[in-house]
Amino acid sequence: MQIHIVKKGDSLYKLSQFYNLPWQNIAAVNALGPQDVLAVGQTLLIPAPFEYKVKKGDTFDKIAAKLGVTKAELMQANPGVSEGKLMEGLALTVPQKRKRTITTNAFAEPSEKAQENFNHAAKALSYISLFSYEVKENGELKPLDDSSFLQDIKTENVRPLLSLTTIKDGAFSRELATTILKNPAISNKVIENTAKVMKEKGYVGVNVDFEYIGGENRERYNRFLRAMTERMHKEGYISTTALAPKIKEKQKGIWYEGHDYKAHGQTVDYVILMTYEWGYSGGPPLPVSPLTEVRKVIDYAVTVIPRSKILMGINLYGYDWKLPFVQGGPQAKALSPVQGVQLAAKRKAAIQYDNKDHAPYFGYYDKEKKEHKVWFEDYRSMKAKFDLIDEYRLGGASFWNLAFDYPGLWNYLEDRYNIRFQS
Repeated sequence: MQIHIVKKGDSLYKLSQFYNLPWQNIAAVNALGPQDVLAVGQTLLIPAPFEYKVKKGDTFDKIAAKLGVTKAELMQANPGVSEGKLMEGLALTVPQKRKRTITTNAFAEPSEKAQENFNHAAKALSYISLFSYEVKENGELKPLDDSSFLQDIKTENVRPLLSLTTIKDGAFSRELATTILKNPAISNKVIENTAKVMKEKGYVGVNVDFEYIGGENRERYNRFLRAMTERMHKEGYISTTALAPKIKEKQKGIWYEGHDYKAHGQTVDYVILMTYEWGYSGGPPLPVSPLTEVRKVIDYAVTVIPRSKILMGINLYGYDWKLPFVQGGPQAKALSPVQGVQLAAKRKAAIQYDNKDHAPYFGYYDKEKKEHKVWFEDYRSMKAKFDLIDEYRLGGASFWNLAFDYPGLWNYLEDRYNIRFQS
C-alpha cells in the first residue's frame, strides 16, 4: 500500500480520481466513515491496484513513486515496455513485493473498547498479552476479569499470553519485587500459580513484566526467569519478557539496572523492548518514540540478544499537552492516532511531520485560548518503525496497547508482512 499525505482541497472523491480507485476502497482500508473529515497533513493508505493505467505526463519514475515501488521493479514487471511506450491509457502490471514473516504481539487491558479494537487487530497478531495478573507478597496472583476477552480470542487465530506484573496499588513496586525474588519459596509459588492459571484459562505462554526492580534484584530476576522459562517449556508454553529501553549494559536508573539484556536473551523465547515514553504524560512535549532514540536501543540490543527474539515496542498513542508546560502541573492527555486526526480536523490544524524523529505533530488553541501541542502516530511514523525492524532484521513488533484504536494500521501490517501464526 502507498501512503498519501492529505493536502488542502483533498477529498475521497478527488483521491479516487487521482489513484483510479473507487473511493469506497480508500475509505474501507482506512476505516473511514461518512462523518470523518480529512485533516491537512493526515496520512491515508491507498490500496495498491494490480493494474495501473498510464496518465498523461507519467514516467516510470513518477509511477513508481505513486505505487511505492522502485523503477527497476516496475520495469521488471512490465517487460517490453520502455519509457517511450508509456502511452496514456496503457495498463501496467503492478509488481508485488515479497513479504517478510514477523511475529507480532499486542497488549490489552480487558475492556469492551479493547475487545472491539482486538477484533480489528486480530488478523495481524500472533499473540495478545492480557494485562495483567498482579503478583501478591504471598505468591498468589490477583485475579483478572479476562473470561470474556479469552472467549473472543478463541474465535481468532491468535494465541493469548498471560502478563505477569509486580504492580501494587496501580504502580510497579520495587518492594514487592524484592519480596518475591528474594524468597525462593515465594518465587516458586508464583511460578506454580502462573502455570495453574494458564492451564485453567487456556493461555499459551507468559509475559513477565517486572519493572523498577533496582540493581540489587538483577541476578535474582535472572534466576526467576530461568526457573519460569524451564517450567513453561516443560508444559509446552512460551516465555517472554518486557525490557526497559536501555542503550548500554550498565545504564543507571531504577528502571534499567535490574534488566539484564544478555541474560533475558539467553533465557526466554521473545523479549519485548519498551521503546516508547520519551514523551510521557508528566513530562514536556516530545515524540513518544523518537526514532533517533529507538535506534540507540536497537543498536545495543542486537549486540547481546538474538535478533529473531526481539520484538520492538510500538506505541498506539500520543499525548496532547497544554502549554506552557510546568513540571508537576496538569498531565498531558493520551489519545489514539484516530483521535489525533479528529482533533486536528476539528481545530482546523495542519498536521506537520518531524523527519528526524519520524513523528507527526500539530498545535492548536482551545476554547479558553490556551495553546496545545500534540505529538502522536500516523502511517508515516509506523512505516518508519517497520523500516527499522526490517533494517535490523528483528523478530517483529509488540504494540502498547489496544485501549487505543487504529483500525487501518492492521490492514497496513497485514499488507506489508506475513504474520507468524502458531498452530
